[in-house]
Amino acid sequence: MTQFLESTLFKLLHELGSVWLFYFRVVGTFLSTRGNFKPIVAQIVSVTIRSMSTVIFAGVFVGAILVLQFNMILDKYDASSLLGGLNTSTVVREVGPLIISFLLAGKIGAYTAAELGTMRVTEQIEAIECLGTNPLQYLVVPRLVGIVISSLFLLIIGLIISIAGSMVVASVFCGINYLEYSNSIPRFTTLWTITGGILKSMVYGSIVATVACHKGYTASGGARGVGRAVTSAAVYTNFYILIANFITSHFLNFSHEMIELFTGVHS
Repeated sequence: MTQFLESTLFKLLHELGSVWLFYFRVVGTFLSTRGNFKPIVAQIVSVTIRSMSTVIFAGVFVGAILVLQFNMILDKYDASSLLGGLNTSTVVREVGPLIISFLLAGKIGAYTAAELGTMRVTEQIEAIECLGTNPLQYLVVPRLVGIVISSLFLLIIGLIISIAGSMVVASVFCGINYLEYSNSIPRFTTLWTITGGILKSMVYGSIVATVACHKGYTASGGARGVGRAVTSAAVYTNFYILIANFITSHFLNFSHEMIELFTGVHS
């Protein structure tokens, strides 16, 4: 049992180190090369369009579910007027970035890992190298940067849809009119809440993009190797996102407390 735990821990640390080194290589390539703008824009458009319908569908139902759950609790304490603020704050700070990152991992991450993995096992990446082109710049940089920026756009779209859907559900099923729902939003959803949601979205998007590109780029073993790369990308991405969620939540809470302590401004 002890040997199994040691082996598992070693494998996780090895994977994490490999991902970090790959990320720094890609960032270094991005900063030291030119001509990346058009491919990045093309990837942003592609990822956003492919994920739009899924994000909208999820946004509506996530907001609706949270409204019904929060209302069951708040109604017992005659505090339904706080429903809009609590629901919006939760979606912006936690649920929105997390759900969207999981959707990206399952759809875009798997697609990217399979695409790059197929290029690797069919020796297309080696062919690019033989032509004197840097495959990291040509293949990985646009995909990684595009997914990260797209995750932010998708977060904004998902939040707008989720809040709008929540207002409709609150009005139809909970008897709370739109004005009462929206009045409590500024009380709980501050600039710091929005900043935290954006930061988490960027972190999670970076994890999805880096792990997917790394697994696809380093795939080996033919078609079976591509399958392993896709599976590993999905598993490790979700695992790393959960860890990042824990770390970023504590970091944001600590930063918020320090800012309030030194400025004396409570938000």
